Amino acid sequence: MKVHLELEIEPEELRRLIGLPDMQPIWDSVQKRITEGDTEMVQQIAKTAFTEGMKTLDVTTRLLRTVSGFASKRDSEKSTEKTAEKTKPARKSPTKRRAASSEKSDE
Repeated sequence: MKVHLELEIEPEELRRLIGLPDMQPIWDSVQKRITEGDTEMVQQIAKTAFTEGMKTLDVTTRLLRTVSGFASKRDSEKSTEKTAEKTKPARKSPTKRRAASSEKSDE
């Protein structure tokens, strides 16, 4: 089943619809402290953002390695199957062998 839903909705309405909290008051207070020159808070925010960003990057890198490992394993299995099919020796017909062996026994 495939469902296509198209909505015209404002970001604020979407946030409420999904049930996310209103972060605007927090951002307003952060912006106020930054404009007042609270460098300690800015450094702490930057440190936290960098640390969490690196964790996210690490998880993403691991995920991509795993996915690419599965893909390359699947591709190598397919190429191995194709190579094996190409290198199989051609079988001679059993009737031809019998005919050849009966000719030798007649002589």
